[in-house]
Amino acid sequence: MALTLRSILIVLLAAVALPGCSTWSGVKQDTQAAKDYTYEKKDEYRSRLEYQMQELDAKTEELKGKAANASESVKREFDKDMSELSRQKAVLKEKLDSVKSSSAAAWEDTKAGAESAWDSVKRTYERAKSRFQ
Repeated sequence: MALTLRSILIVLLAAVALPGCSTWSGVKQDTQAAKDYTYEKKDEYRSRLEYQMQELDAKTEELKGKAANASESVKREFDKDMSELSRQKAVLKEKLDSVKSSSAAAWEDTKAGAESAWDSVKRTYERAKSRFQ
C-alpha cells in the first residue's frame, strides 16, 4: 500500500511541476498525462525487471556454488530459501506476464503487484546470501 501511495505522490508532484497546472482541472489532466506516460513505458518496465531477474539468477548460481561447501545445517536452510525463491520467482513471472497484457486502467495495480513480487524475491535472495557472510 505504501508503494501505491508513493506512486500517487510522485505522479501528483510531477503534475504540479508541469506547466499550466494553475487549476485543479489542469492538475487532473496533467496527472492523467503522467499516468499515460508510465503506462506507455510498461514494456521498458517489464524488460528492466526481466534483466534484473537474469542478474539475480546469475548471483543465485554463485550462491549455489558456495552452498556446495557449506555445513549440512546451512545447506538445509539454503535449500529452503531456494525453494521459496523458486516459488516467488514463479509468482513474479505471472506478474510480469500480467504487465505485458495490462490495460491502462489496471496499470497502477499491475505495476504495484509486480513490484511487490520483486521485493519478495529480493528479500529471499538476501536471506539466502546472508547465510554465507
